[in-house]
Amino acid sequence: MLQKIRQMKEAAKKKREAAIQSLKAKMAPLKDYSIEELQLALTVKVITTYSGAKVVADDGKKTYLGQINDEFSADSIFNDYGTYGSKYSSESIQNDYGSFGGEYSTHSPFNKYTSTPPLIVKNGRVIGRLTVNKYVAGAVDPNWLRPHFTY
Repeated sequence: MLQKIRQMKEAAKKKREAAIQSLKAKMAPLKDYSIEELQLALTVKVITTYSGAKVVADDGKKTYLGQINDEFSADSIFNDYGTYGSKYSSESIQNDYGSFGGEYSTHSPFNKYTSTPPLIVKNGRVIGRLTVNKYVAGAVDPNWLRPHFTY
């Protein structure tokens, strides 16, 4: 049994190393950029990809839970004073005691075991799921996303 586990880990390591080598080749033209420039480029990519996307509960009713926008947008899930970003609003994913927030709610992006986290919808198409559950296909961690939309 231990030998099988070790073989699986070695196979995963080789796969990761191959992915790193492939990415290094793609990134070769970027070698002259500073870390700060690359971080800014990542932020631009994240904002371009997710800005304006709607967050919708996978609750059978498709309850609207706000948008992915900067913290000053009224509908933003990152606006601490808005309907969809306040920790006191029943419609907010930031409300630890609401139906769509906290680490125990079935429909919360912060429940690391949920299989029904909110959908991320842009231009009428599902582009991911807002969740800390890394085993959900298309997972986008809201904790990773937040710094790109707050100042």
